[in-house]
Amino acid sequence: MSRIVIVGGGAAGLEIASLLGRSVNRQDEVILVEGETHHYWKPRFHEIAAGTFDSDLDSLCYFSHGAKNGYMHYQAWMTDIKREDKQLVVRKPNGETDAIEYDYLVIAIGAISNDFATLGVQEHCLFLDTPEQARDSWHQISTLLRSGQERSINIVGAGATGLELAAELAKVSAKLAKNPYAAKLNINLIEAADRVLPNSPLKMSQQAQKRLEEYQVNIILNTRIASVEAARMTTSDGKVLAADVQFWAAGIKAPDWLKNIGGLQSNNANQLMVEQTLATTADSSIFSLGDCAAIPQADGTQVPPKAQAANRAAVHLAKNLVAHLEGKPLKPFVYKDGGMVVAIGHNFAISTMLNDRLVLKGRLVRRLYDTIFRLHQKTVSGLFTMSRLIIIKRLKCIFKPA
Repeated sequence: MSRIVIVGGGAAGLEIASLLGRSVNRQDEVILVEGETHHYWKPRFHEIAAGTFDSDLDSLCYFSHGAKNGYMHYQAWMTDIKREDKQLVVRKPNGETDAIEYDYLVIAIGAISNDFATLGVQEHCLFLDTPEQARDSWHQISTLLRSGQERSINIVGAGATGLELAAELAKVSAKLAKNPYAAKLNINLIEAADRVLPNSPLKMSQQAQKRLEEYQVNIILNTRIASVEAARMTTSDGKVLAADVQFWAAGIKAPDWLKNIGGLQSNNANQLMVEQTLATTADSSIFSLGDCAAIPQADGTQVPPKAQAANRAAVHLAKNLVAHLEGKPLKPFVYKDGGMVVAIGHNFAISTMLNDRLVLKGRLVRRLYDTIFRLHQKTVSGLFTMSRLIIIKRLKCIFKPA
């Protein structure tokens, strides 16, 4: 009998737990360690923050899902690894610590926003790194929308997260424009680079910026934030940007507490160093993937921090571990980039394909964005459940009150 412990209930961790739970022998045990009770797809955290997320149909309960898919949900947060004893040290919701024994350990905790040690960010900014943070953001945005006055929101970072959040909030504000008691949101999207989506093709950046400007988002480029205080940010050239709510979505890194945990090797971004098989360089019984892992490729590059990369690595590792339990060698993970899709509101999206040579936009591309989420649902819950959820959601859109 082997026990596989998976840390992190995000897209990658949940997919591994689901695939393994349905594939391993009955005498083997699969445990998912996650502090939250419900799973939300991280690329849609901006919808939670804006109040447009359908939690009834687009989230799932780990406890009941695990019972149906062959794994056990252990509600806790990882705090340490005792490699010599093959034990994972965790903190439970009541504050007590516990140790979970493992034969194989998979770490898939994702990443957090990188504040680059900017003064005041942690104290005065909201983040979208966890479901709890997204829900707290919506609580503040909801209060703001009900104020009946003109309000300002600062969002630092015009990557996918910041851009999608700005667009979603702008659309919410526009829908409430006829309500005299609703606040009008003035949204500042602040980016240190010379364009939005700085790591994407130029044409994609241009199309995204054009759409944001149509939504009346104020785009501030070539601007670095030097410090953050309550209700205001100060740029490196001394300009003050006042705001009622402030978000930070600039850059990513693995959590600080993950650095060299249990004696495992990590890089400057706190990511665990792994082989191409996804096994950590210091311990062949511990694996890591997703944004918390530095995954090398044969050509010397690293797998980029994208949701699709984490999903593909999860499927690969699940198959690899099932084969490994049968005595077969681990195979290397080879990543092929399938492009990028960024949602700008519920009816528009932009994507790149064919190694960034093709840029598409529009309502149909937005449906592609939804399809990526549905494929995630198919992996964790099966084709029947995914199809049922699609039908129910369509009916709900048709019959719900205007």
